[in-house]
Amino acid sequence: MVRLRGVAKRFGALDAVQPLDLDIHRGDFLAILGPSGCGKTTLLRVIGGFLAPSRGTIEIDGVDVTRLGPERRPTNMVFQGYGLFPHMNVRQNISYGLRLAKLARPEIDRRVGEIAALGRIEDLLDREVHRLSGGQQQRVALARALVMRPKVLLLDEPLAALDLKLRQTMQEELRRLHREIGGTFVFVTHDQGEALGLANRIAVMEAGRIVQEGTPEDIYGAPRTRFVSTFIGEANMIPGHRRDGMIELAAGAMFQAPGPDGPVTIMIRPQLVRVGMDKPTGDVMVSGRLEDAVFLGPYVRYRVRLDNGAGIDAHDADARRRIGLEIGARVHAAWTLADQRIIDDS
Repeated sequence: MVRLRGVAKRFGALDAVQPLDLDIHRGDFLAILGPSGCGKTTLLRVIGGFLAPSRGTIEIDGVDVTRLGPERRPTNMVFQGYGLFPHMNVRQNISYGLRLAKLARPEIDRRVGEIAALGRIEDLLDREVHRLSGGQQQRVALARALVMRPKVLLLDEPLAALDLKLRQTMQEELRRLHREIGGTFVFVTHDQGEALGLANRIAVMEAGRIVQEGTPEDIYGAPRTRFVSTFIGEANMIPGHRRDGMIELAAGAMFQAPGPDGPVTIMIRPQLVRVGMDKPTGDVMVSGRLEDAVFLGPYVRYRVRLDNGAGIDAHDADARRRIGLEIGARVHAAWTLADQRIIDDS
């Protein structure tokens, strides 16, 4: 549906988006994920035509739109601030684009009624915008964009202004709308949980570059870089060195791992680490003193200070195992080779 080739955006001396390629498939719910200042919103605005790329080409549904403005692209954008017209009621806001397109009044009424039903806001159509809650404003902004039937819906951090509970509710609404409409959604977020919960594909950006793109499972389970490892979820990063197909960790363990000689980092998720006073089962084991044990509801978070002074976290869903583990006790932490990721640092 969307094809970017060599697209870059420069503001003076600042390379906001480095030259990149990206394919967004028909029906995708793609998250562009990254920290503030990484270029994700700039990239979204380039796709939408609000910013012209400094170089590269953009195709949407097989048509080159690189030099077309937003009003001539088959896209629509929902901004972080919603952008509703305060002097119009909900019905007038939703129908604004249809009226600009000079559709007949019966067709406008039909399409507004359809999208209001889909967004579950039929009872809000005659309400003034200033009387809407944040979640209601978000639904109206989505309806106004979707009523135009864009081939690609662009969403710029659409849930950032909502509180946690409302954000979770709106995530469910966005998933439902995407399923029922079957369109192509592209949204920008700095919230890893939001990206994992909404998207079927994620493009992670760092310093103007897409450093990894794939399914949420790929991004979380098989990160390619130290940045992706720590930005998506919690991760233990354990330094080591590989020589002649053997890796020795600074924390003391050794195991076989083919690859080039040089420094490496082992990434292991805390929920995949087991801690115990008796040696737990696992292919890789390190030892130290239990520094902390905190009950967090769904799991207990253990912090182990290893013999080399580094720390490692373990999340255990079985709170009963905390019994008998006292702060300061000698413990072991273990995990399997299949659960870890090896990142070459050379």
